[in-house]
Amino acid sequence: MVEIQCPHCDENVELEDDVFGLFDCPHCDEEFIWEDDEDVSNEHTTNSPVISGVKIGIGIVGFVLLLSVIFFVWLSSLGPLNMS
Repeated sequence: MVEIQCPHCDENVELEDDVFGLFDCPHCDEEFIWEDDEDVSNEHTTNSPVISGVKIGIGIVGFVLLLSVIFFVWLSSLGPLNMS
């Protein structure tokens, strides 16, 4: 058995182990969802803000490198500069 608190009335509710889904609170008769801890933790780790930040950083670095290559190709197409 696992004991949780109802999200509506904060009373303790006992549920069978490995049982997940929609339940009615025996105290306030309101419905609540009890989910598997593994499903909840996987849900949050796949869309982590750290991963998004890394992707944005990689995109910015790639964009700067692309602009640098375009600039140097354009500069080399001008030919040698006479400094005399």
